[in-house]
Amino acid sequence: MRLIQQSFMMRPDSTAQGTVAVAAMAAYWNEKSGVPAFTYNVSLGMPMGTMAISMRSESMAAYSAVVWPMMADPEFQRLRNEVNACLAVPSEVVMWQVLHVVGQMPTVPSTLVQQITLRTTNPGAISWGIDIANHASSLIGRPVVVAGTTYGSALVATPANSLSFFTYWDDVAQIDEAGPKLQIDAEYARLQSLAVGLIDQSFMTSIVARRSN
Repeated sequence: MRLIQQSFMMRPDSTAQGTVAVAAMAAYWNEKSGVPAFTYNVSLGMPMGTMAISMRSESMAAYSAVVWPMMADPEFQRLRNEVNACLAVPSEVVMWQVLHVVGQMPTVPSTLVQQITLRTTNPGAISWGIDIANHASSLIGRPVVVAGTTYGSALVATPANSLSFFTYWDDVAQIDEAGPKLQIDAEYARLQSLAVGLIDQSFMTSIVARRSN
Protein backbone atom coordinates (compact mmCIF):
# COMPACT_ATOMS: atom_id res chain seq x y z
CA MET A 1 0.00 0.00 0.00
CA ARG A 2 1.08 3.56 -0.73
CA LEU A 3 0.33 6.58 1.45
CA ILE A 4 0.41 9.91 -0.38
CA GLN A 5 0.79 13.13 1.59
CA GLN A 6 0.88 16.74 0.53
CA SER A 7 1.61 19.52 2.99
CA PHE A 8 0.67 23.19 2.65
CA MET A 9 2.42 25.81 4.79
CA MET A 10 0.43 29.05 4.62
CA ARG A 11 1.72 32.59 4.86
CA PRO A 12 0.65 34.20 8.16
CA ASP A 13 -1.62 36.62 6.29
CA SER A 14 -3.29 33.85 4.27
CA THR A 15 -4.11 31.17 6.86
CA ALA A 16 -7.89 31.52 6.65
CA GLN A 17 -7.96 31.96 2.87
CA GLY A 18 -5.57 29.04 2.39
CA THR A 19 -7.59 26.73 4.62
CA VAL A 20 -10.70 27.40 2.55
CA ALA A 21 -8.75 26.93 -0.70
CA VAL A 22 -7.33 23.56 0.36
CA ALA A 23 -10.79 22.36 1.43
CA ALA A 24 -12.24 23.39 -1.96
CA MET A 25 -9.42 21.70 -3.87
CA ALA A 26 -9.82 18.47 -1.86
CA ALA A 27 -13.59 18.49 -2.35
CA TYR A 28 -13.18 18.76 -6.12
CA TRP A 29 -10.56 16.02 -6.11
CA ASN A 30 -12.93 13.75 -4.17
CA GLU A 31 -15.74 14.48 -6.60
CA LYS A 32 -13.71 13.74 -9.73
CA SER A 33 -10.82 11.38 -8.97
CA GLY A 34 -12.31 8.38 -7.16
CA VAL A 35 -9.40 8.30 -4.66
CA PRO A 36 -10.52 9.83 -1.33
CA ALA A 37 -8.41 12.72 -0.05
CA PHE A 38 -8.56 13.50 3.67
CA THR A 39 -7.64 16.98 4.86
CA TYR A 40 -5.77 17.64 8.10
CA ASN A 41 -4.91 20.68 10.20
CA VAL A 42 -1.45 20.29 11.72
CA SER A 43 -1.76 21.29 15.38
CA LEU A 44 1.77 20.52 16.63
CA GLY A 45 5.19 20.26 14.99
CA MET A 46 4.80 22.63 12.02
CA PRO A 47 4.10 26.37 11.64
CA MET A 48 0.59 27.49 12.56
CA GLY A 49 -1.75 27.30 9.58
CA THR A 50 -0.11 24.23 8.03
CA MET A 51 -2.54 21.86 6.36
CA ALA A 52 -2.05 18.44 4.82
CA ILE A 53 -3.88 16.06 2.52
CA SER A 54 -3.58 12.28 2.96
CA MET A 55 -4.55 9.59 0.44
CA ARG A 56 -4.12 5.85 0.09
CA SER A 57 -3.51 3.78 -3.02
CA GLU A 58 -2.71 0.13 -3.55
CA SER A 59 0.20 0.98 -5.85
CA MET A 60 2.09 3.78 -7.55
CA ALA A 61 0.56 2.69 -10.86
CA ALA A 62 -2.98 2.96 -9.49
CA TYR A 63 -2.29 6.44 -8.10
CA SER A 64 -0.64 7.59 -11.34
CA ALA A 65 -3.69 6.48 -13.32
CA VAL A 66 -5.74 8.91 -11.25
CA VAL A 67 -3.39 11.83 -10.75
CA TRP A 68 -2.39 12.54 -14.36
CA PRO A 69 -5.94 13.14 -15.63
CA MET A 70 -6.52 15.45 -12.67
CA MET A 71 -3.39 17.40 -13.51
CA ALA A 72 -4.92 18.06 -16.94
CA ASP A 73 -8.25 19.20 -15.49
CA PRO A 74 -8.59 23.01 -15.88
CA GLU A 75 -10.84 23.44 -12.84
CA PHE A 76 -8.50 21.45 -10.63
CA GLN A 77 -5.58 23.57 -11.87
CA ARG A 78 -7.53 26.73 -11.01
CA LEU A 79 -8.18 25.45 -7.50
CA ARG A 80 -4.52 24.47 -7.10
CA ASN A 81 -3.46 27.96 -8.11
CA GLU A 82 -5.72 29.44 -5.43
CA VAL A 83 -3.94 27.27 -2.86
CA ASN A 84 -0.50 28.14 -4.25
CA ALA A 85 -1.23 31.85 -3.91
CA CYS A 86 -1.51 31.39 -0.14
CA LEU A 87 1.66 29.38 0.47
CA ALA A 88 4.80 30.51 2.26
CA VAL A 89 6.84 27.77 0.51
CA PRO A 90 6.01 25.37 -2.33
CA SER A 91 3.87 22.42 -1.24
CA GLU A 92 5.49 19.02 -0.84
CA VAL A 93 4.17 15.66 -2.05
CA VAL A 94 5.59 12.49 -0.49
CA MET A 95 4.66 8.92 -1.40
CA TRP A 96 5.26 6.40 1.39
CA GLN A 97 5.50 2.63 0.96
CA VAL A 98 3.88 0.80 3.89
CA LEU A 99 6.51 -1.61 5.24
CA HIS A 100 4.94 -2.91 8.44
CA VAL A 101 1.65 -2.58 10.32
CA VAL A 102 1.23 -3.29 14.03
CA GLY A 103 -2.40 -3.70 15.08
CA GLN A 104 -5.39 -2.88 12.94
CA MET A 105 -4.75 0.00 10.54
CA PRO A 106 -7.93 2.10 10.26
CA THR A 107 -9.81 1.63 6.99
CA VAL A 108 -9.75 5.42 6.61
CA PRO A 109 -7.38 7.85 8.36
CA SER A 110 -8.41 8.42 11.96
CA THR A 111 -9.35 11.64 13.74
CA LEU A 112 -5.82 12.24 14.99
CA VAL A 113 -2.56 11.09 13.43
CA GLN A 114 0.86 11.38 15.02
CA GLN A 115 3.78 11.13 12.59
CA ILE A 116 7.48 10.86 13.40
CA THR A 117 9.85 11.00 10.41
CA LEU A 118 13.55 10.14 10.48
CA ARG A 119 16.21 10.15 7.77
CA THR A 120 17.87 6.74 7.49
CA THR A 121 21.59 6.24 6.91
CA ASN A 122 21.69 2.42 6.93
CA PRO A 123 19.34 -0.25 5.49
CA GLY A 124 19.27 -1.84 8.95
CA ALA A 125 17.08 1.06 10.06
CA ILE A 126 14.03 -0.69 8.64
CA SER A 127 14.31 -3.73 10.92
CA TRP A 128 15.07 -1.39 13.83
CA GLY A 129 11.96 0.65 12.97
CA ILE A 130 9.82 -2.49 12.94
CA ASP A 131 11.15 -3.56 16.35
CA ILE A 132 10.52 -0.19 17.97
CA ALA A 133 7.06 0.09 16.39
CA ASN A 134 6.11 -3.36 17.70
CA HIS A 135 7.21 -2.45 21.22
CA ALA A 136 5.61 1.00 21.20
CA SER A 137 2.28 -0.42 20.02
CA SER A 138 2.36 -3.07 22.76
CA LEU A 139 2.76 -0.31 25.35
CA ILE A 140 0.21 2.20 24.12
CA GLY A 141 -2.36 -0.16 22.59
CA ARG A 142 -2.63 1.79 19.34
CA PRO A 143 -1.91 0.79 15.73
CA VAL A 144 1.48 1.90 14.42
CA VAL A 145 2.48 1.88 10.75
CA VAL A 146 6.09 1.91 9.56
CA ALA A 147 6.55 3.41 6.10
CA GLY A 148 9.52 4.40 3.98
CA THR A 149 10.22 6.59 0.98
CA THR A 150 13.09 6.89 -1.45
CA TYR A 151 11.70 10.18 -2.75
CA GLY A 152 12.31 13.59 -1.27
CA SER A 153 14.79 16.44 -1.13
CA ALA A 154 17.03 17.97 1.51
CA LEU A 155 15.43 21.30 0.58
CA VAL A 156 12.01 20.30 1.93
CA ALA A 157 10.56 18.68 5.03
CA THR A 158 11.07 15.06 3.97
CA PRO A 159 14.47 14.11 2.55
CA ALA A 160 14.99 10.97 0.49
CA ASN A 161 15.56 7.70 2.37
CA SER A 162 13.22 8.61 5.21
CA LEU A 163 11.40 6.32 7.60
CA SER A 164 8.09 7.38 9.11
CA PHE A 165 5.96 6.09 11.99
CA PHE A 166 2.21 6.77 11.88
CA THR A 167 0.22 6.31 15.08
CA TYR A 168 -3.58 6.55 14.86
CA TRP A 169 -5.62 8.03 17.72
CA ASP A 170 -9.30 8.58 18.43
CA ASP A 171 -8.83 11.57 20.73
CA VAL A 172 -6.21 13.67 22.52
CA ALA A 173 -6.83 11.89 25.85
CA GLN A 174 -5.29 8.73 24.38
CA ILE A 175 -2.11 10.67 23.54
CA ASP A 176 -1.98 12.05 27.10
CA GLU A 177 -2.25 8.56 28.54
CA ALA A 178 0.28 6.96 26.18
CA GLY A 179 3.10 9.52 26.45
CA PRO A 180 4.34 8.62 29.96
CA LYS A 181 4.19 4.90 29.18
CA LEU A 182 6.80 5.39 26.46
CA GLN A 183 8.94 7.90 28.32
CA ILE A 184 9.51 5.74 31.40
CA ASP A 185 9.83 2.37 29.66
CA ALA A 186 13.39 0.99 29.85
CA GLU A 187 13.04 -1.27 26.80
CA TYR A 188 11.76 1.60 24.68
CA ALA A 189 14.77 3.67 25.76
CA ARG A 190 17.11 0.78 24.91
CA LEU A 191 15.60 0.45 21.44
CA GLN A 192 15.97 4.19 20.87
CA SER A 193 19.67 3.95 21.72
CA LEU A 194 20.15 1.39 18.94
CA ALA A 195 19.38 4.07 16.34
CA VAL A 196 22.99 5.29 16.45
CA GLY A 197 24.53 4.58 13.06
CA LEU A 198 21.13 3.85 11.51
CA ILE A 199 19.45 7.25 11.72
CA ASP A 200 20.64 10.76 10.92
CA GLN A 201 20.61 12.25 14.42
CA SER A 202 20.32 15.79 13.00
CA PHE A 203 16.95 15.22 11.32
CA MET A 204 13.59 14.41 12.88
CA THR A 205 10.10 15.77 12.44
CA SER A 206 7.26 15.01 14.83
CA ILE A 207 3.74 16.28 14.20
CA VAL A 208 0.17 15.80 15.37
CA ALA A 209 -2.60 16.49 12.87
CA ARG A 210 -6.40 16.47 13.18
CA ARG A 211 -8.64 15.43 10.32
CA SER A 212 -10.98 18.15 9.07
CA ASN A 213 -13.19 16.31 6.54
